[in-house]
Amino acid sequence: MWPTGVIRRDCEVARHHPGLLARELGRAAGEHALGVPRAESFEALARRAPLPGVRALVAAIGRADRHGAPLGPALSALATQARTDRARAAREAAARAAPKVQLVVAALLVPGAMLLIASALLGALTG
Repeated sequence: MWPTGVIRRDCEVARHHPGLLARELGRAAGEHALGVPRAESFEALARRAPLPGVRALVAAIGRADRHGAPLGPALSALATQARTDRARAAREAAARAAPKVQLVVAALLVPGAMLLIASALLGALTG
């Protein structure tokens, strides 16, 4: 059986945090409160929200339940991994954007500079 404290925390997350995941955690806690086995309600959560982070969360909660280990270190590791993944994705997006920025600069700046030089030369030749 899942610890009652975990159920209360799920309900608190749903009550105090906006977003779909918080609502899904609240739904899983509500299903468990109605008698659905906790593991079954979390598997349903993982099916409704098929994201790698959700699957990892469900697996961590299941491991903590089976082995009686504290859940805090596992959640901390998941949070660290999520932040690392988000930072890597931001770096990759920035790396993909750099050539596009260079293309825009080259396409606009070079012709503009050439027009400026041509107008100065034209003014010097005619003036």
